[in-house]
Amino acid sequence: MDEDTYGYIAHDITLAIGETTKIKVGLVNTVTLIYGGMPSKDVFSIVIQTGSGYQGYSYNLYYPKDAKIIKVGKESFSIINITSEQITLRK
Repeated sequence: MDEDTYGYIAHDITLAIGETTKIKVGLVNTVTLIYGGMPSKDVFSIVIQTGSGYQGYSYNLYYPKDAKIIKVGKESFSIINITSEQITLRK
């Protein structure tokens, strides 16, 4: 599911390590979510990437494996399934 943009998620999104999806925030801005995998057996990482033109930045958010909900800005996502290879999110 590479480079799809969602204003809202009406279905599940499954991301393998390094795969991306874009989430619309506001009227014209998007944020790219990337699954960063599991740096340890109890922690997983979501990479947030944003930018405009030639300028941009990204950062990692680390969550415990047993987390049920993650927040990205003002958006909340339920974690349906998570393994070391992929994550499934639902809005």
